[in-house]
Amino acid sequence: MVNTDTKKEAVSPVVGVMLMLVVTIIIAAVVSGFGTGMIGDTPTATPASVRYVGISPGGTDKVLDDGFVGLIFEVTGGSIDLEKLKFYIYGSDYGGGGEAHMTYNDVPWSKYHIGGEGSNANQLKYQFNNPGEGTLAYDPDEFYSSRMMKFTNLDYTGEGMCPGETILTTGDRFILFFEYFTPQTATSYSVSPPTLGFGMHRNTGTGASTAFQSGAVYANGDGQGILSGLDGTVYWDGYLKASDII
Repeated sequence: MVNTDTKKEAVSPVVGVMLMLVVTIIIAAVVSGFGTGMIGDTPTATPASVRYVGISPGGTDKVLDDGFVGLIFEVTGGSIDLEKLKFYIYGSDYGGGGEAHMTYNDVPWSKYHIGGEGSNANQLKYQFNNPGEGTLAYDPDEFYSSRMMKFTNLDYTGEGMCPGETILTTGDRFILFFEYFTPQTATSYSVSPPTLGFGMHRNTGTGASTAFQSGAVYANGDGQGILSGLDGTVYWDGYLKASDII
């Protein structure tokens, strides 16, 4: 007679326990992955954004200036490092035009400080220029140690400036120094429209002949400026206009 009462099991109890343990471990790993962000879209860093505010002409007193000359920008998102920025400018002016690139480490030319090297008192009284010795709360040559500087206000004493603070976040403002601003109403020159001037020493020596780059750009919609990162990221690209003067 054939015995038909034989019991058959698909898996042994030991194997079944092992399978349940493996499944539990897999589920726990998946849940942990979602919880720690290992699974899903990788978040990307928010790119910094910068707003061009306008042109600071350096104040209202042509003899004893009460402000700083340059272009003002504001960080509207993310963060930037001034040491990783560069500025390119190109345009025409009454002297034949100018073109230059500027980085954080380019120092403004001391010729245009009041009483600075090679300054011309007769010329300066018709130009709004950066404050100099006797006006600024700091030694000019020491203070103007970079082309760009964070600030909280543009008071002529320099107390509102933040030299050395290169990391800027949302809401912070910085100025890109120019050497001088010649207003449209300057009486000693046939200047129309107003002009921004710049000059940089990238080599040793004194006097205009050793300025590696110098020139001036009209603020009439002709002068073009580009603010970018050293990596090529463009933050602002535009033209300087008299209506930008603040």
